[in-house]
Amino acid sequence: MTDPDGEALADLLAERRHLLDVAGRLLGPGPAAEEAVDAAYRAWYELSAPDRAGVASPRAWLIRAASTHGLVRRFRLACETQSPGALAAVLAPEVTAWFDGGGKVRTADRPVRGRTAVVGAVLPLLAPRPGTEITEERVNGGLALVVRVAGSVAAVVVCDTLDTAITDLWLVLNPAKLQGLRRP
Repeated sequence: MTDPDGEALADLLAERRHLLDVAGRLLGPGPAAEEAVDAAYRAWYELSAPDRAGVASPRAWLIRAASTHGLVRRFRLACETQSPGALAAVLAPEVTAWFDGGGKVRTADRPVRGRTAVVGAVLPLLAPRPGTEITEERVNGGLALVVRVAGSVAAVVVCDTLDTAITDLWLVLNPAKLQGLRRP
């Protein structure tokens, strides 16, 4: 038995086991790893057929997608629990955070560089408060954190990753850029 792309079922199952191993190393074995793998496969099938055909190594693409989901999940949990150590653990030493308030929201006016400085800038900003929720959603074709306050989108955080660390954070707080976002 093969899938539409011609891969044998045994190969597909081996691929899923490998993805679960990768996600398990980031999130621990169990439901969180399963969810990261499921999210990677959903992202794969959300690609257009020509985009999927253009991917040189689907397995490598899926590994990156599962890893990214795992890192974003750990980032969100670190912010929700206000854990500087957990947040620092998912950030590359040379991480850079970019803030876009559009002149309408007070934010850092320059990139914040380095793990310690980024932790200090991001944790207070994303601290849980009554009426605030942080969800993982697809935004502009990629995985992002969407921060809602009283049901309205207040910020979007996009994480660029490399291997097992977040290298860049893009925090969009400009209300003009957030108007089009609705609940998924």
